[in-house]
Amino acid sequence: MDTRPTLLKVLLTERHWQRYETFRTEYERAAAQLAPELRHTAPSRAQYFRWLTGQLKGGTPYPDACRVLEGMLPPWTADDLFSPPPANGWQRRDGEGPTVDGLLGSVPPSFSAKVLQGAWVTSYQFSEPPKRHVDVAHLSADGDRTLRATNYPPEPRTEGHPVPFRNVIEARLIGRHLVGQWRNDSDARYFGAVQLAALPGENVLAGHYTGYASDVEVSGGRWTWVRLDPASLAGVDLGRACLRDPQNLAELLDAHSQPYSPPLPLAAIVEEPKT
Repeated sequence: MDTRPTLLKVLLTERHWQRYETFRTEYERAAAQLAPELRHTAPSRAQYFRWLTGQLKGGTPYPDACRVLEGMLPPWTADDLFSPPPANGWQRRDGEGPTVDGLLGSVPPSFSAKVLQGAWVTSYQFSEPPKRHVDVAHLSADGDRTLRATNYPPEPRTEGHPVPFRNVIEARLIGRHLVGQWRNDSDARYFGAVQLAALPGENVLAGHYTGYASDVEVSGGRWTWVRLDPASLAGVDLGRACLRDPQNLAELLDAHSQPYSPPLPLAAIVEEPKT
């Protein structure tokens, strides 16, 4: 029996999910997203360690487990996961579809980019003395790795600027990170890079952006995103909504940006309509 480490073990170690308790949490989260009947189907501790070394008589575990693992670790199949890592690194085999170009393209996503689609309220700090910008970013996925976002409607709010920053973002999902670029769509002079980590639960993105203060000076800051509850957006014309004061809204997001935080309702981030 082949007892070499499986690709499953390599991928879990890369994501820091190799502890049984951590693996079980991620497995149950993926199972609950796939189907209610898959909940509470995580392997025992002994079964889990047999998985890591490929000590399975049939080569793969029972079908429900295969289904969950494939949902946790796309684009790999169960047969891939319970085989030794490919000799050519992370490149997918011929016939499995195109690989993503670039240095980080060979690092697989931890889940499909489609999980992150939807509306997110975001906040970042810029300038000296510090000012705040807040907006609603609308993420859309193109396949399992590529995402694009615009930050309106509603109209963003940027402290100290009569014309707020309208940003366009293009990013790829690398592991649990969105790595990409942003550009101010209302003034093409401003652009930069962004890296955001998806916290467990996938309702909070936390990370940093970089831009520049001058042609020879790089600047940056924290950028926090919290998912908006889709049900609270139903039937709402966001073009008529007005975001709350940037400092006030930034404090709300900072207090809400923990792993497994629930989405925020739209009512929590917009001002009451004036009568």
